Amino acid sequence: MKKIVSLFLFVLTLLIVLLFNYYTDQIKIHKEEIYKEKSLELKEQLKTFIKQKQGMTAAITYVLSKKKNVAYALEKKDAKLLECQQILSGLESIGEYKNLWVQIIDKDGYSFYRSWTSKSGDYIARFRIDIANMIKTHKSMNTISTGKFGMTFKTMFPVYDGGKFIGIVEMISHFNSIAKKLSSMDIEPIMILNKDYTKKVIKPFTGLFIGENYIANLNASPTLMKKIKNYGIEKFMKIKDFMLFEDYLVTTLPIPDINNNPMDFQVMFYKLDKLDKTTLNQYKINFLLVVMGLTALIILIIFLIMNRSYVLQLSKKVKMRTADLEEQKITLKSLVDAYDKEVIFSKTDLKGIITHASDAFCEISGYSREELIGKNHNIIRHPDMPKSLFKGLWQELKKEHPVTAEVKNRKKDGGFYWTLAKFNMEYNKSGKHIGYSAVRADITAQKEVEQLQDEIEETQKEVVFTMGAIGESRSKETGDHVKRVAEYSKILALHYGLDEKEAEMLKQASPMHDIGKVAIPDVILNKPGRFTDEEREIMNTHVALGYNMLNVSERPLLKTAAIVAYQHHEKWDGTGYPNNIKGEDIHIYGRITALADVFDALGSDRVYKNAWSDEKIFKLFKEERAKHFDPKLIDIFFDNLDEFLRVRDTFKD
Repeated sequence: MKKIVSLFLFVLTLLIVLLFNYYTDQIKIHKEEIYKEKSLELKEQLKTFIKQKQGMTAAITYVLSKKKNVAYALEKKDAKLLECQQILSGLESIGEYKNLWVQIIDKDGYSFYRSWTSKSGDYIARFRIDIANMIKTHKSMNTISTGKFGMTFKTMFPVYDGGKFIGIVEMISHFNSIAKKLSSMDIEPIMILNKDYTKKVIKPFTGLFIGENYIANLNASPTLMKKIKNYGIEKFMKIKDFMLFEDYLVTTLPIPDINNNPMDFQVMFYKLDKLDKTTLNQYKINFLLVVMGLTALIILIIFLIMNRSYVLQLSKKVKMRTADLEEQKITLKSLVDAYDKEVIFSKTDLKGIITHASDAFCEISGYSREELIGKNHNIIRHPDMPKSLFKGLWQELKKEHPVTAEVKNRKKDGGFYWTLAKFNMEYNKSGKHIGYSAVRADITAQKEVEQLQDEIEETQKEVVFTMGAIGESRSKETGDHVKRVAEYSKILALHYGLDEKEAEMLKQASPMHDIGKVAIPDVILNKPGRFTDEEREIMNTHVALGYNMLNVSERPLLKTAAIVAYQHHEKWDGTGYPNNIKGEDIHIYGRITALADVFDALGSDRVYKNAWSDEKIFKLFKEERAKHFDPKLIDIFFDNLDEFLRVRDTFKD
């Protein structure tokens, strides 16, 4: 018998060792998941704040550009007529944004007014490429950049007087409001500028540095800055997911420049003791319950074996074991108390009146236990949740069927949270159904991510729907034609000076330049000979048809495609169609697509002609410079001819 008992004890010990090793590994995995999730949450929150700040800065700049006194002051060349300082003072007194700087530049590139200094009149277009480009294109700009004052948000809008370009309004704002928002959420930010960009800072706005790196936020913690310096600033700038540093979770979001190289590193410190460890604690509780259950089971088996031959001894041992069970009861009670604090749990009677609410339930809802007991769950029902969902839930529960559902709940303070709720029946000792219980998991963060994904999917659906119309085209032009036009358009856009994002947008939109041809009859569309005047008039309607098809959407891609479809047959000298506009009045998208389309069309066989030779095409392009085509684009074409020919060879019909 002793051998059997010893064997059972050995097995129990081995099992506990294995379980402990497994438990240690799982705890480590759970912690890693919590740290990664929090790191992603911090980065997404910062991205949201940056996007909001850019949007607000752009909105304020736009309003200033539309102020009549700005245009009037520029026309009169009298900065005293401006009201910018009063407007800025008002915004700073009622809003969260401080240290807003405004600069007004005249149409020739000279500084007309600066809100932060009395100095003006210098020719800044000479060393500010962005201002020089805007004077040429009159296109608004909204960027994050680095200058002599540090890293800032810069937004520029053109100023017009009666449709005439007369100057530029530039708004410069800093990262301090974002840093304050992060601090209010228990996130300590240290905004570190790349060493190469720090060299450009001549008059640092914050006056803060860590070694050779400029710090862009005024509220940067001196203590954390010192720790970063001592530990090595490069280690913080190279964090990909997260790093545990002392009692902080640290994550870094790089801010890229226009070449996608890191310009700034947004380092965020979050106290480890503030992390939500609900899932980790729940796992610990579940594991302890399993271990205790297995232990009790093995002990029970030992008791049963010993019962046959050691009845008298068993009686004594039962007393001893009873004492052990009492201790376990106390332990279980403490576990139940811990469960109550960590798990969102409630019970109701058969009518749905709350009879018990855990501490975790009270904490997430904002209600006290006294406010919940005796109330229906409608006290936390959010208006967004349809009544039909709860009606169906009750119908299933009344059939004594367990139910799992995602539920959006309302907090006492008016906020909300999402839970994955599992509803079950409650029975008394005799098996009588006496009520219901629900265990919930907080999935608020997950639902926010899903909402963002839904928005992205809706955008994609709209694009796919619009692109589906292209499939109805009956033109006999090859698919490779639109591929080549797309590639040519991007090459021209980049060399013209458009940024990578806008050039890529034009590349995606340019294949839809002839989308309107889907509405042109086959007899005209694929006619092998020349068109009659009546046929040419019908054929020319494809630009307006394409514009009307695409302009119904507010999506940037389809708006770009609508411009391309409508203007790619306009000519530099004003002899094109449909509106006979000329020069830079033709949108740059239309001018670029026109050249790309004609180059590919002339070099390809069509039902009405054979492909032209390169010499003939190049001769025509030189003749049509400043007639059909934008002269600058023609120069770009010949300066980079090898790139165009490489694309043509890659996407041969």
